[in-house]
Amino acid sequence: AKIDGQAFTVEHIEDSDYTQGDETTKGVKLTMKESFSIDGNKMNKFHTTRVAIVKKFSDQKLRDDINSGSETLHLKCVMEKSSSGKNFFNLVDA
Repeated sequence: AKIDGQAFTVEHIEDSDYTQGDETTKGVKLTMKESFSIDGNKMNKFHTTRVAIVKKFSDQKLRDDINSGSETLHLKCVMEKSSSGKNFFNLVDA
């Protein structure tokens, strides 16, 4: 939510699962070229467990290409509304 509407370039993709008690939720951590000020702190990492985003970044070829620097990915974080009316954040091409 804190980077809503801002564009960034993904430089590295890695697994970053979230564990609470006995439950583990698949997650990813993206390292970005750009840094953003979040609550006064400079940050360049984005962590999410959102299923659609995790699925997209689980693609091994995409990970290899991004992590090796042979491909760049320019994205933007945007707020969208689901069919049920709930707000959620999505990553779209910038």
